[in-house]
Amino acid sequence: MFFCFTFGIEQFKRKSGHNVWHCPNCQAKDVYLVKGNKCFTFCFIPLIPCGSTKSLYECQTCGWVNIQQPNF
Repeated sequence: MFFCFTFGIEQFKRKSGHNVWHCPNCQAKDVYLVKGNKCFTFCFIPLIPCGSTKSLYECQTCGWVNIQQPNF
């Protein structure tokens, strides 16, 4: 019998909060506060967080990413 197990480190992102801003790049009202961190995964299941959580502002339309809150 042969079993194949996969493991590694992946970046996981999740939306945080309900505020929405205008994107300075594409002008869409689609910028959200996204929190992400790297996790050790086993069989594609996140088990152990590795490192600190990072907060970013990301546009879901064009992919614009910034550390600071947009002015709009």
